[in-house]
Amino acid sequence: MTTSGFIMTNTLLLAAVVAALSAGAPVHAGAAADPAPVVLSEADAVKPAVLPVGATSTLRLESNPSTGFGWQVLEARNLRVEEPFAIEQAPASGVPIVGAPGTAVIRITPRGKGSASLALVYKQPWMETTSDDRVMHFVFDAQ
Repeated sequence: MTTSGFIMTNTLLLAAVVAALSAGAPVHAGAAADPAPVVLSEADAVKPAVLPVGATSTLRLESNPSTGFGWQVLEARNLRVEEPFAIEQAPASGVPIVGAPGTAVIRITPRGKGSASLALVYKQPWMETTSDDRVMHFVFDAQ
């Protein structure tokens, strides 16, 4: 193959690659970014919170798994709840302490737009749920 034939072949190959790449989905400048996830706490149980559809948000609640107690889902409406819940333990000293409290990290994602809710109970899993158990109700508006 001559030099001019080699250059012509590579030019055609490059043009084909560029055409194939530009035939893909259009990219819009200024397109909306993925919705930002929301971080919630116990304080958010008193009023409805807005959750973005398509984003996994986090609910952080105090927990002490060394006692056998933990948060459990009683009811989840229009929400996907990732289980088991992660537990974060971050003692002030930086050294983990047996029996120290931690934070349950509960990841939730709205299944669609509209109202959603989550009811959680703090109890030992082998015990029956009673009226004395700590229960938290969260109401969300998924948008």
